[in-house]
Amino acid sequence: MMEFNFSTFFGYENDINKLKDLVLIYGFATVIFGILGLIFIGVIIRKLGFNVINSYFISPLMLCLGLTFVVSILPTIIFYAVASDVSGVKIVYSWLTIFTGMLFFTMLNLNTIKKFVKEFEKLIGQEEFRNRNK
Repeated sequence: MMEFNFSTFFGYENDINKLKDLVLIYGFATVIFGILGLIFIGVIIRKLGFNVINSYFISPLMLCLGLTFVVSILPTIIFYAVASDVSGVKIVYSWLTIFTGMLFFTMLNLNTIKKFVKEFEKLIGQEEFRNRNK
């Protein structure tokens, strides 16, 4: 019987653990370039006129990656600075867990997030209008 172990990662644990600092660089780069790639895909989809795909798939994924980036900074610092013996595989698992949580959060609260953004845009527009008349 096989049991799950947080020190294994589909046979790549030795390669990941050898990289040490590069795991952090690759992790952050994956998130950043994922956002940039989704922006590029979103622009193409918007030009083609498929705004529904943009609204319900591309934008939530970009939000999810952005939240993953922001939320994963603190655990990464804690793992790297406080617990220096944490392997790269465990950092990868923590990032995947954060990404999965943010994906569920974004998908479950998509309508609320959209309403918040629209209200925020209205508030900013009203503030600009008030400041324009001064």
